[in-house]
Amino acid sequence: MPDLIDQAFLARWQAVPPATLQPATAAAVPCPTAHTVPVRDDATAEVADPQAAVVPTASGELVDRLLASASGEWNALAGEVEAARQRGRRVIAVVGSEPGEGRTTIVAGLVHTLRSRGRDAVSCTPAGLPAEVDAAATPAHGKRIVIVDAGIWFPPGPLRRQRLLVASLGCDAAILVRPAHRAPANAWSVALTAIGVEPLGEVLSFTTQATPDGEIP
Repeated sequence: MPDLIDQAFLARWQAVPPATLQPATAAAVPCPTAHTVPVRDDATAEVADPQAAVVPTASGELVDRLLASASGEWNALAGEVEAARQRGRRVIAVVGSEPGEGRTTIVAGLVHTLRSRGRDAVSCTPAGLPAEVDAAATPAHGKRIVIVDAGIWFPPGPLRRQRLLVASLGCDAAILVRPAHRAPANAWSVALTAIGVEPLGEVLSFTTQATPDGEIP
């Protein structure tokens, strides 16, 4: 819940319908509402060099399994990102509210899927974002999509506008990651819209649903 300092900030934007979050929710990866693919604790290793291998060795096998078992969902999420790029969104942050949500796995799988669809996509952490933003602005990379493993933007406690502004600097849009045990937080989408960051949808992680071969990873 927002504290008194930020009540006016959020109240101004309550007219923004939470439906802005919904289109990508149905296409979210790896655990959308309708089609779930679990993300495990060993899937949170850092993506190192965004120009090198997309998937780190520690989680490569897991990401490969997720890509194979939910290719439709990955492609649907990639489609949402491509549509956002057509609207001028070059830098997409993957964000959450707590450690170990599987954000790095989502970044790795999404970049892999975008590249398989012929897109110039790279991943980075916030530390590497300035260089990637500069590169994306050059004619040689005019269509580049930057996916940022952006970390925690919504920690427990009141929503802080200033903290969100600082965390989102350089990002045009965001994909929200929510573990299955957490309730939806429509205020996050409202807050992002208020500072000019487009919410593309929500990924629901750590659900339990069997894969096509009947096994629960």
